[in-house]
Amino acid sequence: MKPNIESSVVQQIRLLQGVSRVELARQLSIAPSTVGIHVDRLVDQGYLRNGERPESTAGRPPTLIELNPEAGQFIGIDLDSRQVYGASVDFAQRLLRDRTVSVKSNESAEGVLKIIEEVINDVKDRSRNLLGIGIAVPGTVDGAKGMALHYRYIRGWQNLPLAERLQDRFGVPVSLENNIRAMAMAERWFGQGKTVDDYLCLGIRSGIGSGMVLGGELFRGPHNFAGEIGAWPCRSACGTESKTLEEVASLRAMLRQLTKSVRAGNATSLTLRRNRVTIDAMLAAAEENDPLVKKVLREAAVAVGRAVAQMTLLIDPEMIIVAGPIANTNDAFLAPLRDTIEHLLPPMHAQMPKVVVSELGDLVGALGAAALAVHAWQP
Repeated sequence: MKPNIESSVVQQIRLLQGVSRVELARQLSIAPSTVGIHVDRLVDQGYLRNGERPESTAGRPPTLIELNPEAGQFIGIDLDSRQVYGASVDFAQRLLRDRTVSVKSNESAEGVLKIIEEVINDVKDRSRNLLGIGIAVPGTVDGAKGMALHYRYIRGWQNLPLAERLQDRFGVPVSLENNIRAMAMAERWFGQGKTVDDYLCLGIRSGIGSGMVLGGELFRGPHNFAGEIGAWPCRSACGTESKTLEEVASLRAMLRQLTKSVRAGNATSLTLRRNRVTIDAMLAAAEENDPLVKKVLREAAVAVGRAVAQMTLLIDPEMIIVAGPIANTNDAFLAPLRDTIEHLLPPMHAQMPKVVVSELGDLVGALGAAALAVHAWQP
């Protein structure tokens, strides 16, 4: 849906976090008198409010217009293969409530949907009007139709009309997106991407993918497949034509490799729990510079770095943001990632992007899903 003038006004105020009517008109290339009419209407409706005048030493400073946090709430849900993360935010996108629920490894699609509905109810603030819901899910999606098309790790997760089901259940508009692209949106509104217009967000969790923000807008591609780097051929990094980047460098792949190495008796501080290495154990061992964990992280980082270097040559991003649990391993992953990218970029034809980790923690996907609902909302 194309944004109307008033939704554009609200979105611009979100980005600028308090702005005068004159500056708002300049940013939107609209006559100040026109902006004033729409701002006054939004103030009357309770979505905006007059903020504090900034301190000034010369003349009377203009009144700043800001969002009214009490105007309503948005809810974001992020589904990873084994966790459902939920968060509600107020109209100014400040966190209200959050909850995380584990998903059983053999859970069906219907069971996961019921957990999602439960989490939405749990994070909803009963004192505020619910304005929209954003849902971020793994695998392929058709956002325009609100359909989750396919995800191989959840039984029965095919061609699910998620948006329609949840809209009927909760009575508000529902936006659907791939969870890695939702993470990229979270960085745009809440995190490292607030200061740049062109960046890649790498989501390394059960799977692996990238969300691309180009010119300040999330890029999906005409078929909604943009950023699906999990299927990137990984021949040179892993020595075989049969593997993909996700099979080599996702969190699932790293834990599988560590489990195999522990069973083989390789030197490590890791131990198996229920016959496998857990995420928490891997992160703790990385903190202690365990040699086996550092080796597996380095190999994954090199594989990801090769893909990112090629993407950098293609789209020239200002920043690469690494999100997911792997961000907590500090330089064990980030340093070889940076080194690989820099080594492969030809100096005369590419600029090394800034490589950073997400600071939004486990809620990055849920906050991104909430941001999708915020972005889609219209007065």
